[in-house]
Amino acid sequence: FQDCKVDREAFCPHYRRCFVCDAPHTCDKLCRLSRGDGEIAASLVETVQPNFLLLDFDRTLASTKSGASPLPKKTVHINKESHGHSIDADLKGAVISQKAYGSSHVVTRNSHKTEIEEFLRMHGLEDLADNVHVVPKKMTKGSFIRETFFTVKDVEGEEDTAVKENVTCIFIDDDIRELVKDPWLRDCEQVHRLLFVRGFL
Repeated sequence: FQDCKVDREAFCPHYRRCFVCDAPHTCDKLCRLSRGDGEIAASLVETVQPNFLLLDFDRTLASTKSGASPLPKKTVHINKESHGHSIDADLKGAVISQKAYGSSHVVTRNSHKTEIEEFLRMHGLEDLADNVHVVPKKMTKGSFIRETFFTVKDVEGEEDTAVKENVTCIFIDDDIRELVKDPWLRDCEQVHRLLFVRGFL
């Protein structure tokens, strides 16, 4: 692991391969970590039928990068033909398919929450626009997912240490570190992860 940018967290013990150094590698049954594009994501939704479909925004659902706004800086009348950013068509299809099994949510570090919501509505994803979550700084996405979607709350809304049973989710992100660095996210058998790669072959 001396030259691996991610270190041991990206190692698959079942096939003794690294998800980064030995890419493309998938271990969807045992590690519950797959690699692929929007078409693979759509297939995974149909297979897992999760309660929650969780999608990163930048370089995953949308073509934005580095926390940029998905909307033009100066546009008075905006429609989906007037901006330069796009949505992955297959991931959009996965979001639509997910309605049969549960809800879809954006889990992002991009702070342009209002702009993301507007962008999603422009692309006909009104339900998803109501479920945009910005992960706090210095918090892993795994911790955020656990607290938001899996933590049991008592009658007063206080968080418990218990994790909801019989709840499954698919978490899709283009950054391998977001998928493997959090210990709970790696170990939880209720979470299926997908390393998103555009134009996967």
